[in-house]
Amino acid sequence: MKRRNVIFNGVVALTALWIVPPAMAQPLKAALTTPPLICAHRGWTDPSETENSLSQMRRTHQVGPFMMEIDLAKDASGRIVLLHDQNVDRTTTGHGPLAALNLADVHKLLLKNASGPTQEHIPAYDTVLDWAARTPDVLLMLDIKDVPPADALKPVRRQHLSDRVVVLTFQEKQAREAFKADPDALISVLATTPDDLATYRQIAGHRRFAAYIPKTSKPSLFRIAHQAGAIIITDLLGPTAVTDIMSPEEGAHHARSLPIDILVTNTPLQLQAALRKHP
Repeated sequence: MKRRNVIFNGVVALTALWIVPPAMAQPLKAALTTPPLICAHRGWTDPSETENSLSQMRRTHQVGPFMMEIDLAKDASGRIVLLHDQNVDRTTTGHGPLAALNLADVHKLLLKNASGPTQEHIPAYDTVLDWAARTPDVLLMLDIKDVPPADALKPVRRQHLSDRVVVLTFQEKQAREAFKADPDALISVLATTPDDLATYRQIAGHRRFAAYIPKTSKPSLFRIAHQAGAIIITDLLGPTAVTDIMSPEEGAHHARSLPIDILVTNTPLQLQAALRKHP
């Protein structure tokens, strides 16, 4: 009974707070016409490729196009680059924490993939945004990690890309800062309960927001978020996030059985094929 009351109270709170949001920015609106929009985790087509790589992102975009999730981090100079880990060891030819490396140190490093070192350097965030600005249908999911939202979103606004990004936040403080930093970007919040949805609905005010709902959540949470008008994001990722825990076929079934708008995967081509096979 207590669990039922929590869900009921969450629904009531959402109903009381919900106001029909303004129209979503056109590029994202168009991409979400026939959900789910497939998002390529770390910008790659497959975990054997190079993660957070501009050349891989170009290829992923050409064969999709897919939304692309990228990870932001800062080097010792405060410059934002694409890197998932705090250390450079796993994905580059270097060693140690990125935060201890200056611009010259970072430029010496080469990215690695499953086959070994490549000839590509860690890309600067500004360089990726320059490419996105020149390529009108590129959509980016920004995992800003420890980068302050204002720092991540200032260059987005400068490049007029607010209507083509989703910003991932996972704590309330970070979400509040992201909403404040860009009034036009779609901000994603972690929602594990109806109360989370009610809290973020209040924080977002009249704005539309995205709810990142863990894939193991009860179907009722997906439906409550959908009824509240949130853009629903979930993923197929496994414990290490480098591989999927669900097969493309399972992912396609997941997408057909629940209201999912954006689905993050490490194997976007296979998921795309599975969705087309069983629409």
